[in-house]
Amino acid sequence: MSCILGIYPTAVKGNFPIFCNPIFNDKVSMDNSALRSKIISELERQNVSVAEIARKAGVPYDAVRDIKRGKVQSTSWERAVKIAQALGIVLEDVLPATSKTEQVREAASSDLQAMVSVYDVHASAGDGAVVIHEEPIGSLAFPANYLRQLTQANWRDLAIISVKGDSMLPTLADDDVVMLDRSKRDLSYDGLFVIRDNGEALLVKRIQRAPTPGHVIIISDNRALYDPVEKKLSDMEVIGRVIWAGGKV
Repeated sequence: MSCILGIYPTAVKGNFPIFCNPIFNDKVSMDNSALRSKIISELERQNVSVAEIARKAGVPYDAVRDIKRGKVQSTSWERAVKIAQALGIVLEDVLPATSKTEQVREAASSDLQAMVSVYDVHASAGDGAVVIHEEPIGSLAFPANYLRQLTQANWRDLAIISVKGDSMLPTLADDDVVMLDRSKRDLSYDGLFVIRDNGEALLVKRIQRAPTPGHVIIISDNRALYDPVEKKLSDMEVIGRVIWAGGKV
C-alpha cells in the first residue's frame, strides 16, 4: 500500500501513514433514521452541494443523493459513515449503543478516512510568495480519530498547501506541505501561522506576541539567515494556524 508520511511541526515528532484504505466488516444497509436525519440537516445547514460532499467522502454522487432523498436502503453503513464524517458529524452523538453501531463506531474511530482539501497555493518560508490560484486540486486522506486529536474544527475549515523557501528550516523545508486550521486566526497565542502580508504575499512563520500593542513578532526558525521582524496586525491577514506538516523522507 502506498502511504504518505507525516510529521508534527512543533512539540511532538513522529511518522505515521496517512493514506490507508478503511476496512469495514459490516456493509449492511443504512437503516438508522437519526444518522440519516443528521446528514440531511447538516447538508442544509452547511449549504454544501451533494457533489462536494461526495468528493470529500470518497463515495459516489448517488450515495449522498439517495440519503438526501430518503432512499436509505441503497446506502451501506460504510458510505453513510464516510458521508457523516465528511460533514463533521460526531458519530457518538447520533448512533445508539447497539452491536451494529458499535462496530461502525469502532471502524470509524480506527480506520475511517477524513478527506482534507489540497490547494494549489504556496506559502513562502522566505520573503513571500504571491498567490495566483486558490482552487482545490485534490484531497489527502487522514485517519478520522487522528484528525480529531489535532483539532476539533470542522473538516471543511482545514486546508493543505505547500511551502517554498528555507526560512523555516529545520521545522519546514522547501516543498513540504502543511495543514491549516482556518478557524484558528487568533494571534494572541504564539504558534505557527500562515499569514497574508500586505494583501498579497503568503508567509508561513512563527508568530509571537510583541511588547508593542497591536504588533506581533514574525519569526523565521532559520535564525542564522533571517532576523525577527515586528509588524502591525493591521498590515496582515491571518489565513490559519499550522497544525500538521508532511515532507519527503
